[in-house]
Amino acid sequence: MTTTLDRPGFGASAPGGTHRKVSARRPRRRRWPRTWPLAALLLGYPLWWATGLGEIVWTVFAIPMCLQMYRRRPVRFPPMFWLWGLFLTLVVVSVVMLNVHAPDTIATNSGGGNYVAYGVRLLNYVSVTVVMVYIGNLTEQELPRLRLIRWLGVVFVVTVLGGLAGTVMPNFGYDSPIKRFVPASLQGIDFVQQFTHIGTAQVQQGLGFPRPSAPFEYANAWGNNYSMLLIWFVIGWFLLASTQRRVVALGIVIASVIPVVYSQNRGVWLGMGLGVLYVALRLALLRRFGVLLVMGVMLVVSGVLVVATPLQAVVTNRLSATHNSNNLRGSLSLEAISVAKGSPLIGYGSTRSTIGSNKSLAIGKSAGCPKCGNRVIGSTGQLWLILVAQGYVGALLYLLFLFQGVIRYWRDNSVVGIGGTLVLLLSIFYTLLYTAVVSPLGITLIGMALLWRNADARREQGEADRHRRIAARERWMRTAKANRTTRTA
Repeated sequence: MTTTLDRPGFGASAPGGTHRKVSARRPRRRRWPRTWPLAALLLGYPLWWATGLGEIVWTVFAIPMCLQMYRRRPVRFPPMFWLWGLFLTLVVVSVVMLNVHAPDTIATNSGGGNYVAYGVRLLNYVSVTVVMVYIGNLTEQELPRLRLIRWLGVVFVVTVLGGLAGTVMPNFGYDSPIKRFVPASLQGIDFVQQFTHIGTAQVQQGLGFPRPSAPFEYANAWGNNYSMLLIWFVIGWFLLASTQRRVVALGIVIASVIPVVYSQNRGVWLGMGLGVLYVALRLALLRRFGVLLVMGVMLVVSGVLVVATPLQAVVTNRLSATHNSNNLRGSLSLEAISVAKGSPLIGYGSTRSTIGSNKSLAIGKSAGCPKCGNRVIGSTGQLWLILVAQGYVGALLYLLFLFQGVIRYWRDNSVVGIGGTLVLLLSIFYTLLYTAVVSPLGITLIGMALLWRNADARREQGEADRHRRIAARERWMRTAKANRTTRTA
């Protein structure tokens, strides 16, 4: 539902209210910008990552966002929000299944770590939802859409710099300050290690090259965020920018090809290819052939950079590698579908682990082979995670909410409309390959909020234009009537 705000904005006095006379001696209280939580979240992201707060910073800044929205209620929600609300309800209800044994999986650990992981994931879901609703409730005067898009562009620049750092210094890392506050019993959990040890890249055996990850948790998260942030960077720093900014933006995009190749992320390569085709189709339908030409030039320059440099070897090795990641992903996807059959309505609350490996039930973890067997079901994509954790119903609600956004805003031919729907489409595609909690899902829902805000602005502009046309016609009719009266007299 999209009702308008009835109460004044932050710091505004209510109409007809009384105003106290302020003493001239009392210094005027300085107010923080109304959008400070969002600005601190996005622009301060390098700091939060460096201190180990990248996983929980969305929750931290969601608190002041909630307080601000409470003060200016009623709160607006995006169209079809009930779908997302039902999904969040399932996430909450699924906690009752955390210690339930799923058939053909390893029995769950009933310790506190299981609940901590679930609690962090739940907070992340709620937090990114708050960010989306918060942005949708800000006015154009409080937060212009272009300003938010350029903030996302800044996060893209940070992502590129982090990727370059991970390429040049892949072994750089340190224990974050937050580690000293984490109990030793929890430091062995995988998701806890994400924010207790900071690294610029993932070094994985069998790939030959390190995979940049800074300033995010994993290399896959880096690629996922990169491809979606690139859309807003091109819009804010190239299409809607000065000539000087465009030159700088072009240099940044070309430089970003290096970490994109070294990320060895085939899913992102494919996603970006699909994105280019989507944008080309939309621009061709709008007859924006000049923009298409610029896109073609950038693609050619990027292709030459890959082919004429050592980057070609990285791509060739990645595409011709004999590792079994495809078989592993395929087997875990089938396992997720099978596990979901055991609890199709609310899932099992969290991930489960396989018995043995995809090759043999007898192959499992051991002291000599800690990476053997017992693979995590739901770790290879957001869709598979939700199937295991929230069942078939949860997966359907999640995808329906994103897909309805694409359908609803499909006719929006503005740069925000095309860019926002592309973000949603990429997010839907990436559910097959990568988990989205927390930063990729946050970027996705910010895209949904921008589409929502853009539709409201276009609607308001249409109403204003209609009123102007009516007023102009009435003035013309009054003038014509006055002229007829004068001629008659």
